[in-house]
Amino acid sequence: MTFTTRRKILASVAAAAALPLVNDLTGNGSQAVAEDSTGSGTVEFSSNTALYSSSAFKEGEDWMRRFQCSPRPGFADNLRNTTGPIRSTAVIAPHGGSIEAGTSELCLAIAGYDHSADPVTELQDKLPAAVPGAVQRDYWMFEALRNGGPQHVTSTHCDDPAALAVCANNLYAVSLHGFSPDEGPAKQILIGGRDQRLMHNLAWAFDKYGFKPGNDTSAPLSVTVTIAAPNTRINGDDPANIVNRTRTGAGAQLEISTELRKAMFLSWDSAANRRSGAGKGDQNQAHFWNGFVSAVREAMHVHELGLANAEPPTGA
Repeated sequence: MTFTTRRKILASVAAAAALPLVNDLTGNGSQAVAEDSTGSGTVEFSSNTALYSSSAFKEGEDWMRRFQCSPRPGFADNLRNTTGPIRSTAVIAPHGGSIEAGTSELCLAIAGYDHSADPVTELQDKLPAAVPGAVQRDYWMFEALRNGGPQHVTSTHCDDPAALAVCANNLYAVSLHGFSPDEGPAKQILIGGRDQRLMHNLAWAFDKYGFKPGNDTSAPLSVTVTIAAPNTRINGDDPANIVNRTRTGAGAQLEISTELRKAMFLSWDSAANRRSGAGKGDQNQAHFWNGFVSAVREAMHVHELGLANAEPPTGA
């Protein structure tokens, strides 16, 4: 099965559209990114409403949505020496399933739910089980069940009612995406968004959990983590981006390269195998899967405490 990604690096399209070069993504600035491209280089649907209204793609056959939106919590604190975290961060995967493979499983795991159950044959109308010891958070994901590429809706055009409700219900949000860099390091994370403090907390947490460049860029554990530069087309800072439709008007967007997502799973060739094989295998899958999930969870926790941890210096 071939999995399409949300953005392919298309020099010819970029040249025609006069897109800016994105050297923080490709590694050398020689290519540009067409933000609205699917696997075919075109945008099929201008919004989720347009996709859901189409007779060509049917819910339950071609796509599905999964989400959890809890009541807004009440807060109180009268302690002198300590303050608890304000638990209010949503986790979303706008292009899950076969569009940007692996983001659905990551979304559930980071939100504190079991990612391994089949949503159709096992869960049916039940929610995924909560992971003991993990904080449960609101989440939303769109999942293509087949023919994923044409079902891509860019994040700035997302108008899914549940997605809007989940993000509007929370102070912060983290979105998970996939991309395929044509050049530069194979394993990359590009951090974007409007919430600069959350973005820097994520960079700090990734470094803490060992997501950093090695002396040799081909080293098995080497991962390049970059905060997206201003004025680049995929830095996620558009106020219309669904991840920024929170109560604070800001969130953080994580672009995860295909090779890094593949490295998290024992098998990559189907949704069932990704669910059962996350973090399993003898090729460092546990390091990449557990490290990524733990890093994002910890960054959200630190952020909800009102703290700011500076990201490590480049190359540290």
